[in-house]
Amino acid sequence: MVSDFSFILGFLNISAMSLLPPPQNVTGVSHNLGAILKWDDPLTLPRTVTYTAGYKHNSMKTFQTVCIGTKERYCDFGELPSVSGSYRFRVRTEIQREHSNWEEILFRLGKQTIIDSPKVTLISKGGATGFIEVNIQDPVLKISSLREAYGTVAYNLRFWKETDKKNVSEIKKTTEQQVKLTALEPNTRYCVQVQIHVPQCETAKEFSDVTCIMSTEKRLSAGLLAISLTVTIPLLFLICCIIYKGKKFLHPKVSLPVHYNKILNNPGSSPLLAWITVPPEEKYDQINAVDEGNTYDQMTCVPEDNLCIMDRGVSMAVNEYYNAVGKNAKCDLPYGNI
Repeated sequence: MVSDFSFILGFLNISAMSLLPPPQNVTGVSHNLGAILKWDDPLTLPRTVTYTAGYKHNSMKTFQTVCIGTKERYCDFGELPSVSGSYRFRVRTEIQREHSNWEEILFRLGKQTIIDSPKVTLISKGGATGFIEVNIQDPVLKISSLREAYGTVAYNLRFWKETDKKNVSEIKKTTEQQVKLTALEPNTRYCVQVQIHVPQCETAKEFSDVTCIMSTEKRLSAGLLAISLTVTIPLLFLICCIIYKGKKFLHPKVSLPVHYNKILNNPGSSPLLAWITVPPEEKYDQINAVDEGNTYDQMTCVPEDNLCIMDRGVSMAVNEYYNAVGKNAKCDLPYGNI
């Protein structure tokens, strides 16, 4: 009898719990890999109703309860254990000790999350080919970083002149976070937008806010300027040295001593220079041929015009000398035919 009564009470208790309606319009929302479960109040319940919500990953054996007895119509699950795989989110209605059945949904975090647009900064740089550098910064996620969560991340860029919004240029699916926009008109204001492209994520991605900057004039870059100066300065120094050495060689500053200048200005004052500049006077010696027997008569018998005059530099044999004297003499000499 007692056991039958207990069975009836248990049945009535289960019936009473099932009479509470579950939350309505239960949905999961994910933003930057964070997860929030949202729902609406049952229409037939008073304002004093509370809710309990939790989640379970497909690798987990039991549910993880996050919100207990909350009056809010949402529950923030915070940082979930994994990006991949699927989750089961659930919530139920509670009034004091009574509660409704669980209302569950299936949620795939990595595919259904909404990723914010990136942060974009622009830097205008000049140089031989002026360009605008686009720096892309990924949004902050609740689970690791964007590249760690998805592996492959690309970006879609579009840019245009601020005064001409119809002609839009695009760069699609670049994996670089620093992109150079080249072939731009100088002194022109350009605007840029960037969109994240993640193939594993199915939700639509929004473009970033419009960011504009003025392009600069093309000029010699700092690197090329440094190289030019490195080459030009030593070359100019070398040219100056060559010119200085040549001028010094052609116009020496060294002067001769004073007494050398006097000698050069008056060559006669120096015996050495006088001997060089004035040819020496040639001197001749007079030779007389005489007879040993009658020296005086024979000497007077020979006229002065017939005397043999020999140059100092001429060398003549004695026999030839006497023969010459004998031929030129007008008197009879005993040695005329020696």
